[in-house]
Amino acid sequence: MAGVQGSNERRRSSTSNVRDSRYPPNSKPRGKKPIAEPIHLGHFFMIVIMKICRKVLLIDTSVKIGLYLMGVLIGSVICDLYAMPRNFFSDKHNFLNQYFVKLGWGWTFSLMAAFMFMTSFVYCCGDLNKVRRHLMRLGVGTFWWYSCTNMFVFVNNAVGVCTSSSIKDSRECEKAGKSWMGFDISGHVFLLIHCLLIISEEMKCFKDWTKLKDVLNDETIAEKKRLTASEVSQARTSHKQLTPLIQINVIAITMLSLLFEFMLLISIVYRFHTLSQKVFAAFIAVGCWFISYRMLYRTKLDVLPCLPGECVINYYKYDL
Repeated sequence: MAGVQGSNERRRSSTSNVRDSRYPPNSKPRGKKPIAEPIHLGHFFMIVIMKICRKVLLIDTSVKIGLYLMGVLIGSVICDLYAMPRNFFSDKHNFLNQYFVKLGWGWTFSLMAAFMFMTSFVYCCGDLNKVRRHLMRLGVGTFWWYSCTNMFVFVNNAVGVCTSSSIKDSRECEKAGKSWMGFDISGHVFLLIHCLLIISEEMKCFKDWTKLKDVLNDETIAEKKRLTASEVSQARTSHKQLTPLIQINVIAITMLSLLFEFMLLISIVYRFHTLSQKVFAAFIAVGCWFISYRMLYRTKLDVLPCLPGECVINYYKYDL
């Protein structure tokens, strides 16, 4: 019996030594990975909603331009060949047209100003001078909106005539119950495409917003990006506090974008303007976008606005 017990003890000791030899000295055997905490239901819904918003807003801008131009051309041809039935949308005084399309730049300006301020405040580490450069893009957008819409009125008055020869102004002609025969470039088509292209470009910096969190949590970011500890701390705190507000803002921008695209379709298929007037307006809107985002913002001059997301952290690459 003593021999058997001694043999068993030697076997257990040998097995223990073999098992322990798999691990380095002074180390504990690895256990199972901890189970991730369950996702809150509200957080899950927000993830789904943000994914949908990204699908809507982050379609390549060049693709959108092609779709808008083709839509204006094809839709206008269909409109000229077949008269659409009269309904709520054929009335230019409907509330969607009066309170959302005519005030379209006001809605776009308000929502995009909030989005641009919050996002740039995060990735510019709270530097208000750099935030101001990003907000200046809205000033350029306002310039295009104001100058182009007034130019349309000027052109219509300059080349048009009233059926009453004594009236020289288009608005006075309409008030008198007469018809004005001019070239009325579609302000609605211009405004809607102008707003949609600005939204498309500005939302690009939200594409890698989750990646920005990982970049900020990198312990060596201060050395890599030549930032101070206070700047890194400011960016991390701002990202955590402002992200929920930014997400709500993104949802509102998505809804506005979908409404604008629907109202653009309505403006195209109903006979508010001729084919040439709508096509001309669409190309002017694309021209304003090209000058701004493909030329002006790429000059790297401090007195001019910079591209969306441009910062020292450089967390995403702007699409050319």
